[in-house]
Amino acid sequence: MDQKKVAAYFKSFLHKAELNLSVDCVIFTIQDDRLKVLLTQLFPDSGWMLPGGFIRKDEDSDTAANRILLERTGLNNIYQQQFEIFSDPGRFSFPKPKPELNLEDFEGIDLSLLPDRVISIGYFALVNYESLHLTGGLFEEDAYWSGVDELPELNYDHHKIIQHAREALRKELYFKPIAYNLLPEKFTMPELQKLHEIILGRTIERSSFQKRMLKWNIYERLEERREGVAHKRPYLYRFDREKYEEAIRHGMRFGI
Repeated sequence: MDQKKVAAYFKSFLHKAELNLSVDCVIFTIQDDRLKVLLTQLFPDSGWMLPGGFIRKDEDSDTAANRILLERTGLNNIYQQQFEIFSDPGRFSFPKPKPELNLEDFEGIDLSLLPDRVISIGYFALVNYESLHLTGGLFEEDAYWSGVDELPELNYDHHKIIQHAREALRKELYFKPIAYNLLPEKFTMPELQKLHEIILGRTIERSSFQKRMLKWNIYERLEERREGVAHKRPYLYRFDREKYEEAIRHGMRFGI
């Protein structure tokens, strides 16, 4: 983290941002058969928190969330879903400058512009771990993936936001085929089922799961099989977006 860069950006950004409106992004991935979430830290020992930022005056919340996700992951077209607004009056206050910081870098900032109340719009996003290249954002933040059941102490109300995002993800999974966003382009039915089980926290009967997935006709079976597995090599599939969008137009309901 370059403090001069942070201070210069903050000064230039103040008049461009809605300082009482922010976005917090809960970026989920699967690693080592565990559901994980991305956490960041701006300054050493400043505490862990979710990737987020203020909404600019010339953008809506979806655009802000896309920008924040791109800055942190280097990826476009990530699946994301707005799930809740967090508006507790005491949820956020602007931090006071820490003694170890060079306060000269922050001279000229009009602290009267900083509001007492900041409302945050929560988004959750799904990304395939192998496709990621974490950038640290504009300020080269420290970042790491934490298991959702092994969270460290977090700043503000970010622990609450993560738990609510997890519940929103589970509910969404019951109605939309979104788990494929956590997989590479080609995957097997057992891999898709495993993802559902990790997210939902329960086992699913194999034959009924596969029958339900295939009846929707949105997963294209390829002529390739998964190599390097102990038992019978399962076929590879990929998500067919055109068939999915056509099914939606015809009113098909999805559910597990």
